[in-house]
Amino acid sequence: MSNMIDYYTVMEDTLPMSMRVLRKKLQERGWQAYKLASDDLNNLILVRPDGKELRIASSTPPTTSVFALRLADSKLASYNLLQQIDIPQPETIVLHSSEDAKQLLEKYSTIIIKPVDGAHGRGVTTGITQPNQIEPAIQKAVMASPTAKFAIAQPQLPADALELRVICINYKFIEAIARIPAHVTGDGKHSLIELIDLENTTLRTAPYKSDLSYIDRSMALNFLGERQNEIPAAGEKVRVVASCNLGQGGTAEDYSASVPDEMKAMAEKIALAAQLPVIGIDFYGDQVIEFNACPSLYYPTGDAASTKAIDAYIDYLAEL
Repeated sequence: MSNMIDYYTVMEDTLPMSMRVLRKKLQERGWQAYKLASDDLNNLILVRPDGKELRIASSTPPTTSVFALRLADSKLASYNLLQQIDIPQPETIVLHSSEDAKQLLEKYSTIIIKPVDGAHGRGVTTGITQPNQIEPAIQKAVMASPTAKFAIAQPQLPADALELRVICINYKFIEAIARIPAHVTGDGKHSLIELIDLENTTLRTAPYKSDLSYIDRSMALNFLGERQNEIPAAGEKVRVVASCNLGQGGTAEDYSASVPDEMKAMAEKIALAAQLPVIGIDFYGDQVIEFNACPSLYYPTGDAASTKAIDAYIDYLAEL
Protein backbone atom coordinates (compact mmCIF):
# COMPACT_ATOMS: atom_id res chain seq x y z
CA MET A 1 0.00 0.00 0.00
CA SER A 2 2.98 2.26 -0.57
CA ASN A 3 1.08 4.46 -3.07
CA MET A 4 -1.67 5.31 -0.59
CA ILE A 5 -1.82 7.87 2.21
CA ASP A 6 -1.20 6.60 5.72
CA TYR A 7 -4.22 7.93 7.64
CA TYR A 8 -2.13 8.34 10.78
CA THR A 9 -0.01 10.99 9.04
CA VAL A 10 -3.03 13.19 8.14
CA MET A 11 -3.04 16.48 10.06
CA GLU A 12 -5.42 16.25 13.00
CA ASP A 13 -6.96 19.69 12.48
CA THR A 14 -8.24 18.58 9.06
CA LEU A 15 -10.37 15.84 10.63
CA PRO A 16 -13.76 16.14 12.35
CA MET A 17 -13.74 15.18 16.01
CA SER A 18 -15.43 11.82 15.39
CA MET A 19 -12.70 10.77 12.95
CA ARG A 20 -9.94 11.96 15.27
CA VAL A 21 -11.28 9.69 17.99
CA LEU A 22 -11.87 6.77 15.59
CA ARG A 23 -8.30 7.09 14.28
CA LYS A 24 -6.87 7.15 17.81
CA LYS A 25 -8.84 4.04 18.80
CA LEU A 26 -7.84 2.16 15.63
CA GLN A 27 -4.18 2.97 16.20
CA GLU A 28 -4.38 1.81 19.82
CA ARG A 29 -5.68 -1.56 18.60
CA GLY A 30 -2.91 -1.95 16.05
CA TRP A 31 -5.01 -1.44 12.90
CA GLN A 32 -3.54 0.08 9.75
CA ALA A 33 -5.56 2.80 8.01
CA TYR A 34 -5.12 4.34 4.55
CA LYS A 35 -6.75 6.81 2.17
CA LEU A 36 -6.62 6.56 -1.60
CA ALA A 37 -6.41 10.34 -2.03
CA SER A 38 -5.96 13.32 0.27
CA ASP A 39 -9.35 14.81 -0.67
CA ASP A 40 -11.19 11.49 -0.38
CA LEU A 41 -13.14 12.62 2.69
CA ASN A 42 -13.12 9.81 5.25
CA ASN A 43 -13.29 6.77 3.00
CA LEU A 44 -10.74 4.45 4.54
CA ILE A 45 -9.07 1.15 3.80
CA LEU A 46 -8.42 -0.60 7.09
CA VAL A 47 -6.18 -3.58 7.74
CA ARG A 48 -6.88 -5.48 10.94
CA PRO A 49 -4.06 -7.08 12.96
CA ASP A 50 -5.12 -10.46 11.49
CA GLY A 51 -4.45 -9.07 7.98
CA LYS A 52 -8.08 -8.79 6.81
CA GLU A 53 -8.82 -5.67 4.76
CA LEU A 54 -12.03 -3.68 5.27
CA ARG A 55 -13.30 -0.60 3.47
CA ILE A 56 -15.41 1.92 5.36
CA ALA A 57 -16.91 5.34 4.67
CA SER A 58 -16.55 7.06 8.04
CA SER A 59 -19.10 5.28 10.27
CA THR A 60 -20.62 3.32 7.39
CA PRO A 61 -19.28 -0.26 7.40
CA PRO A 62 -18.80 -2.48 4.33
CA THR A 63 -21.95 -4.41 5.29
CA THR A 64 -24.25 -1.45 4.50
CA SER A 65 -25.88 -1.76 1.08
CA VAL A 66 -26.31 1.03 -1.46
CA PHE A 67 -30.09 0.55 -1.17
CA ALA A 68 -29.96 1.10 2.60
CA LEU A 69 -27.83 4.22 2.13
CA ARG A 70 -30.28 5.71 -0.35
CA LEU A 71 -33.22 4.79 1.85
CA ALA A 72 -31.72 6.68 4.79
CA ASP A 73 -30.92 9.68 2.56
CA SER A 74 -34.55 9.98 1.46
CA LYS A 75 -36.74 11.38 4.23
CA LEU A 76 -39.83 10.45 2.21
CA ALA A 77 -38.81 6.82 1.62
CA SER A 78 -37.72 6.40 5.24
CA TYR A 79 -41.02 7.92 6.41
CA ASN A 80 -42.91 5.32 4.36
CA LEU A 81 -40.75 2.50 5.74
CA LEU A 82 -41.44 3.59 9.32
CA GLN A 83 -45.16 3.76 8.54
CA GLN A 84 -45.09 0.13 7.42
CA ILE A 85 -43.65 -1.03 10.75
CA ASP A 86 -45.93 1.20 12.88
CA ILE A 87 -43.31 3.59 14.22
CA PRO A 88 -44.79 6.83 15.64
CA GLN A 89 -43.65 9.84 13.61
CA PRO A 90 -44.92 13.31 12.67
CA GLU A 91 -47.36 13.58 9.78
CA THR A 92 -45.37 14.30 6.62
CA ILE A 93 -46.61 15.68 3.30
CA VAL A 94 -44.90 16.34 -0.02
CA LEU A 95 -44.88 19.96 -1.17
CA HIS A 96 -44.97 20.73 -4.86
CA SER A 97 -46.29 24.24 -4.16
CA SER A 98 -47.08 26.47 -1.20
CA GLU A 99 -50.75 25.48 -1.43
CA ASP A 100 -49.87 21.95 -0.36
CA ALA A 101 -48.62 23.25 3.02
CA LYS A 102 -51.50 25.55 3.91
CA GLN A 103 -53.84 22.81 5.09
CA LEU A 104 -51.12 21.37 7.32
CA LEU A 105 -50.46 24.85 8.70
CA GLU A 106 -54.16 25.33 9.46
CA LYS A 107 -54.25 21.95 11.21
CA TYR A 108 -51.17 22.39 13.42
CA SER A 109 -50.58 26.20 13.60
CA THR A 110 -46.81 25.77 13.36
CA ILE A 111 -44.93 23.66 10.80
CA ILE A 112 -41.45 22.78 9.59
CA ILE A 113 -40.36 22.62 5.96
CA LYS A 114 -37.26 20.62 5.06
CA PRO A 115 -35.47 19.03 2.09
CA VAL A 116 -36.34 15.48 1.08
CA ASP A 117 -32.66 14.63 1.53
CA GLY A 118 -29.59 16.22 3.05
CA ALA A 119 -28.18 16.45 6.56
CA HIS A 120 -26.91 18.71 9.36
CA GLY A 121 -30.06 20.83 9.32
CA ARG A 122 -29.27 22.40 5.95
CA GLY A 123 -32.32 23.82 4.19
CA VAL A 124 -34.65 23.34 7.17
CA THR A 125 -37.03 26.14 8.20
CA THR A 126 -38.72 25.87 11.59
CA GLY A 127 -41.38 27.93 13.29
CA ILE A 128 -43.53 28.62 10.23
CA THR A 129 -46.79 30.19 11.42
CA GLN A 130 -47.85 32.37 8.47
CA PRO A 131 -48.77 31.42 4.87
CA ASN A 132 -46.33 33.99 3.44
CA GLN A 133 -43.45 32.09 5.08
CA ILE A 134 -44.15 28.91 3.17
CA GLU A 135 -42.84 29.67 -0.33
CA PRO A 136 -39.44 31.03 0.82
CA ALA A 137 -39.05 27.95 3.01
CA ILE A 138 -39.82 25.63 0.09
CA GLN A 139 -37.25 27.38 -2.09
CA LYS A 140 -34.66 27.15 0.68
CA ALA A 141 -35.30 23.41 1.06
CA VAL A 142 -35.17 22.71 -2.67
CA MET A 143 -31.91 24.64 -3.04
CA ALA A 144 -30.36 22.62 -0.21
CA SER A 145 -31.39 19.30 -1.73
CA PRO A 146 -28.79 17.47 -3.85
CA THR A 147 -31.46 15.85 -6.02
CA ALA A 148 -35.10 16.74 -5.30
CA LYS A 149 -37.23 19.49 -6.85
CA PHE A 150 -39.75 19.46 -4.03
CA ALA A 151 -39.76 19.68 -0.23
CA ILE A 152 -41.65 18.07 2.64
CA ALA A 153 -43.54 19.59 5.58
CA GLN A 154 -44.26 18.35 9.10
CA PRO A 155 -45.94 19.80 12.18
CA GLN A 156 -43.50 21.40 14.57
CA LEU A 157 -43.31 19.35 17.74
CA PRO A 158 -43.26 20.96 21.20
CA ALA A 159 -40.12 23.00 21.84
CA ASP A 160 -39.57 21.41 25.25
CA ALA A 161 -39.54 17.82 23.96
CA LEU A 162 -36.31 15.89 24.50
CA GLU A 163 -34.34 15.09 21.35
CA LEU A 164 -32.37 11.84 21.47
CA ARG A 165 -29.89 10.37 19.01
CA VAL A 166 -30.01 6.60 19.50
CA ILE A 167 -27.13 4.56 18.10
CA CYS A 168 -27.50 0.90 17.17
CA ILE A 169 -24.55 -1.18 15.97
CA ASN A 170 -24.94 -4.71 14.65
CA TYR A 171 -28.67 -4.09 15.11
CA LYS A 172 -28.27 -3.72 18.89
CA PHE A 173 -28.86 -0.64 21.05
CA ILE A 174 -25.57 0.96 22.08
CA GLU A 175 -26.38 4.37 23.51
CA ALA A 176 -28.76 7.31 23.57
CA ILE A 177 -27.45 10.85 23.49
CA ALA A 178 -29.60 13.83 24.47
CA ARG A 179 -28.89 16.65 22.04
CA ILE A 180 -29.33 20.01 23.74
CA PRO A 181 -29.89 23.09 21.56
CA ALA A 182 -27.38 25.94 21.72
CA HIS A 183 -27.70 28.15 24.79
CA VAL A 184 -25.83 31.19 26.04
CA THR A 185 -25.44 32.27 29.65
CA GLY A 186 -26.27 35.84 30.54
CA ASP A 187 -23.88 38.22 32.31
CA GLY A 188 -26.34 41.03 32.93
CA LYS A 189 -24.47 43.28 30.48
CA HIS A 190 -24.61 41.86 26.96
CA SER A 191 -27.58 41.20 24.69
CA LEU A 192 -28.32 37.72 23.39
CA ILE A 193 -26.79 38.38 19.97
CA GLU A 194 -23.72 39.92 21.62
CA LEU A 195 -23.33 36.85 23.83
CA ILE A 196 -23.52 34.63 20.75
CA ASP A 197 -20.83 36.67 19.00
CA LEU A 198 -18.62 36.59 22.10
CA GLU A 199 -18.90 32.81 22.39
CA ASN A 200 -18.23 32.33 18.68
CA THR A 201 -14.99 34.31 18.92
CA THR A 202 -13.70 32.87 22.20
CA LEU A 203 -15.13 29.43 23.05
CA ARG A 204 -16.29 27.86 19.81
CA THR A 205 -14.82 26.59 16.53
CA ALA A 206 -15.96 25.52 13.07
CA PRO A 207 -18.56 22.70 13.18
CA TYR A 208 -17.23 19.33 14.38
CA LYS A 209 -13.67 20.63 14.80
CA SER A 210 -13.95 20.68 18.60
CA ASP A 211 -16.44 19.73 21.30
CA LEU A 212 -18.22 23.09 20.92
CA SER A 213 -19.21 24.36 17.46
CA TYR A 214 -20.10 27.88 16.38
CA ILE A 215 -23.67 28.95 17.07
CA ASP A 216 -25.19 29.52 13.64
CA ARG A 217 -25.77 33.30 13.75
CA SER A 218 -28.39 33.45 10.99
CA MET A 219 -30.38 30.61 12.57
CA ALA A 220 -30.15 32.34 15.95
CA LEU A 221 -31.43 35.63 14.52
CA ASN A 222 -34.31 33.80 12.87
CA PHE A 223 -35.16 31.99 16.12
CA LEU A 224 -34.81 35.00 18.43
CA GLY A 225 -36.38 37.68 16.26
CA GLU A 226 -36.78 40.87 18.29
CA ARG A 227 -35.49 39.05 21.39
CA GLN A 228 -31.95 39.24 20.01
CA ASN A 229 -31.43 42.53 21.88
CA GLU A 230 -32.65 41.26 25.24
CA ILE A 231 -30.08 41.31 28.05
CA PRO A 232 -30.44 38.17 30.17
CA ALA A 233 -29.63 38.26 33.87
CA ALA A 234 -26.26 37.04 35.11
CA GLY A 235 -26.27 33.23 35.17
CA GLU A 236 -29.51 32.94 33.17
CA LYS A 237 -29.35 30.30 30.41
CA VAL A 238 -31.24 31.13 27.23
CA ARG A 239 -31.89 28.88 24.22
CA VAL A 240 -30.84 30.71 21.04
CA VAL A 241 -31.55 28.32 18.13
CA ALA A 242 -34.41 26.00 17.22
CA SER A 243 -32.22 23.09 16.10
CA CYS A 244 -30.59 20.62 18.48
CA ASN A 245 -27.82 19.90 15.95
CA LEU A 246 -24.34 19.74 17.52
CA GLY A 247 -22.87 21.31 14.38
CA GLN A 248 -24.99 24.40 15.03
CA GLY A 249 -23.79 24.93 18.58
CA GLY A 250 -25.67 22.27 20.54
CA THR A 251 -24.27 20.12 23.32
CA ALA A 252 -24.65 16.45 24.28
CA GLU A 253 -25.49 14.44 27.40
CA ASP A 254 -25.42 10.67 27.82
CA TYR A 255 -29.01 9.51 28.34
CA SER A 256 -28.51 5.78 27.87
CA ALA A 257 -29.40 4.76 31.43
CA SER A 258 -32.74 6.58 31.22
CA VAL A 259 -33.99 5.08 27.96
CA PRO A 260 -36.98 2.74 28.45
CA ASP A 261 -36.76 -0.79 27.08
CA GLU A 262 -39.60 0.00 24.64
CA MET A 263 -37.51 2.70 22.96
CA LYS A 264 -34.47 0.42 22.74
CA ALA A 265 -36.62 -2.28 21.12
CA MET A 266 -38.10 0.26 18.70
CA ALA A 267 -34.64 1.45 17.68
CA GLU A 268 -33.48 -2.12 17.03
CA LYS A 269 -36.66 -2.77 15.02
CA ILE A 270 -35.90 0.26 12.83
CA ALA A 271 -32.28 -0.84 12.32
CA LEU A 272 -33.43 -4.27 11.13
CA ALA A 273 -36.17 -2.88 8.87
CA ALA A 274 -33.75 -0.40 7.29
CA GLN A 275 -31.05 -3.09 7.05
CA LEU A 276 -28.53 -0.69 8.58
CA PRO A 277 -25.96 -2.40 10.84
CA VAL A 278 -24.80 1.07 11.95
CA ILE A 279 -27.60 3.59 12.37
CA GLY A 280 -28.38 6.82 14.18
CA ILE A 281 -32.09 7.30 14.95
CA ASP A 282 -33.47 10.65 16.01
CA PHE A 283 -36.30 10.57 18.54
CA TYR A 284 -38.13 13.77 19.42
CA GLY A 285 -40.20 13.05 22.48
CA ASP A 286 -41.98 9.78 21.67
CA GLN A 287 -41.77 10.17 17.89
CA VAL A 288 -39.08 9.31 15.35
CA ILE A 289 -37.95 12.20 13.18
CA GLU A 290 -35.44 10.44 10.90
CA PHE A 291 -32.57 7.97 10.78
CA ASN A 292 -29.02 8.25 9.48
CA ALA A 293 -26.82 5.64 7.80
CA CYS A 294 -23.58 7.45 8.60
CA PRO A 295 -24.07 8.94 12.06
CA SER A 296 -21.43 10.62 14.14
CA LEU A 297 -20.21 8.11 16.71
CA TYR A 298 -18.52 10.65 18.97
CA TYR A 299 -20.55 12.82 21.31
CA PRO A 300 -18.79 15.25 23.67
CA THR A 301 -20.53 14.21 26.88
CA GLY A 302 -17.45 14.83 29.00
CA ASP A 303 -17.15 11.24 30.21
CA ALA A 304 -16.30 7.71 29.03
CA ALA A 305 -19.66 7.50 27.25
CA SER A 306 -18.35 9.88 24.58
CA THR A 307 -16.41 7.05 22.90
CA LYS A 308 -18.76 4.14 23.66
CA ALA A 309 -20.18 3.97 20.13
CA ILE A 310 -16.76 4.19 18.48
CA ASP A 311 -15.50 1.29 20.60
CA ALA A 312 -18.60 -0.73 19.65
CA TYR A 313 -18.08 0.13 15.96
CA ILE A 314 -14.51 -1.18 15.99
CA ASP A 315 -15.65 -4.29 17.87
CA TYR A 316 -18.20 -4.87 15.09
CA LEU A 317 -15.60 -4.39 12.34
CA ALA A 318 -13.28 -6.79 14.18
CA GLU A 319 -15.90 -9.55 13.84
CA LEU A 320 -16.51 -9.22 10.07
